[in-house]
Amino acid sequence: MNVDLLDLLAVGAVVVVASVAVLVRGRAAATTAFLVFGILLAVLWGRIDAPDVALAEAALGGGIAGALLVDALERRAPPRPSTEERGRAVTIGVAVAGGAAGLVGLLLAVRSVSVEPADLGREAVAATDAAGVSHPVTAVLLSYRSLDTLLEIAVLVVAAVAAGAVGGERLRAVRPADPVRRALAVVIVPVVLVLAIWVLVAGSVQPGGAFQSGALIAAALVIARLCGIRAAAVSRPVATAIVGTSLLAFVALAVIGLVVTGAWLGLDTAWAGGAILAIEAVLAAGIGVALSEIFFAAGAVDDSASPAGAVDDSASPAGAMDEERA
Repeated sequence: MNVDLLDLLAVGAVVVVASVAVLVRGRAAATTAFLVFGILLAVLWGRIDAPDVALAEAALGGGIAGALLVDALERRAPPRPSTEERGRAVTIGVAVAGGAAGLVGLLLAVRSVSVEPADLGREAVAATDAAGVSHPVTAVLLSYRSLDTLLEIAVLVVAAVAAGAVGGERLRAVRPADPVRRALAVVIVPVVLVLAIWVLVAGSVQPGGAFQSGALIAAALVIARLCGIRAAAVSRPVATAIVGTSLLAFVALAVIGLVVTGAWLGLDTAWAGGAILAIEAVLAAGIGVALSEIFFAAGAVDDSASPAGAVDDSASPAGAMDEERA
């Protein structure tokens, strides 16, 4: 692939914006730089003909992670003024020196490797017929390297369950009904869900799949709840069941593969295509619910549903003592 001026500008912009996000002092500026970094990184992945990674980066890295940072920025307490600036330059210098030393060590290690690189791209494309799907990226994620995907789902399930345990009832709160927001949600949410289904089904033959579809489902749930639609506030047991089912279904598929083919997560060519589409549908639902649970664990909806600055006295020790006296 030829490298042109646009590629060089994109790479330079990614490096500059990433440096700003790490080194800038203001939290708002750092968050903004991170959002721009996610967009530029998605563009860069697209420029090197990796649309699957570009979609995942835009939806997860820039979308969900960016929304979490913006929500945390909005909810943070006002910063306290501080006059302690000692050691800041030293800390930055040590970090830069450590990063440079690590980069040099990595380059030396790579140069010392004498093994010829394998042409994994051609091998993946050549073996897609046996995987049951025609898109090589989907074949890699759910056939060749499906154990990695299983472990990723396990990590996401643990994160969602932890968010539910920490967030508690704040995850169930919904903004007060608003006619304008509800009308907006009625238009947007169905479109996002249809797009999620299309991305899921298209993943077998072109860029798409469970993770991108799950991110769209999470976006639909977030929009619906922020617009006051109570049906989108999934109860904690139901959310845990949906998220857990996605992992259990994957494990069940692995066991079936072991029984039928003799290999853990092995898929027979005769039914591999249908099995991959079915497991992706279950994973998309679990990923969508898990990401929305993690997002709302911050309690942003809970704050919006109560008057600004209001404090629940019953949640404090003094309030609890007053209730006991009463």
